[in-house]
Amino acid sequence: MSERRSTIRAGAGAVLRRLTLCAAAALGGGCYHMAEQAGTATDTGLVSRSIDASGNPKYNLPASPLLPNASLRLTPNISLSLENLLIGAAIYYFVDPLSPNWEGEMRRISDDTFSIAMRAKRFRSTGGDGEAGRVFRRNAEQITREGGFARYDILSYSEGIESETLGAVRFAEGMIRISRK
Repeated sequence: MSERRSTIRAGAGAVLRRLTLCAAAALGGGCYHMAEQAGTATDTGLVSRSIDASGNPKYNLPASPLLPNASLRLTPNISLSLENLLIGAAIYYFVDPLSPNWEGEMRRISDDTFSIAMRAKRFRSTGGDGEAGRVFRRNAEQITREGGFARYDILSYSEGIESETLGAVRFAEGMIRISRK
């Protein structure tokens, strides 16, 4: 039994954007810690330390803002702060309206049988409900066309919702059998 796996519309750009955001969150995640745990060795400029009159250390968190007070002036009357730009970029990153609504995997089970499994992206900005069947058929037609086959028959098909920690994700899966000319 030979297996062939191919990714359906997998975006390398989306993966790189998510990895970049995760790295930024990991690097910036340690900036807010309890003052009692901040020692002189960890004072890198994000925590200011001073000694009060009685000789006890006093910590100020953070010593200066992590984001500068900057803005992008679009017109003489309209400007966007750096905070709003970063919030907009984070929302765009998670929603990513340009990425495909469905990602999946095609696998060859036997010479004439294929399995297609698909998952919808978590945050969809344009709906996408009810399109799983059309996407499944489009992928089945692609297998038929690229392999030079005459037609396909759907052996099984199901769709549903999987509950996960950060919400629910739609899925669709099925098997097709192709017929030679």
